Amino acid sequence: MPKDEFEHEDPMELISMPMPEDSEMESEMARCLAEEFMRMGESDEEILAMFSNPFYSVPHGVFLSQGEDAVKEAIVKARANWIPVNF
Repeated sequence: MPKDEFEHEDPMELISMPMPEDSEMESEMARCLAEEFMRMGESDEEILAMFSNPFYSVPHGVFLSQGEDAVKEAIVKARANWIPVNF
């Protein structure tokens, strides 16, 4: 099959899956996302802006369900547990 044709039953197609509503799981996801953004060189303010921006659907969903204070706490936890490696 040529690469430019769309196959409706493609087993490798990326799809999103809903998560069960679990605040502990969302808190851990917020920390992991914050750490990932931090590793990309973003500041705490930039990370918070990403969570509050609807363009970033997963972080924004966490922001809406957990609230700004919980996201700020996740950023603080991610920053505290991350040791940058300098080469």
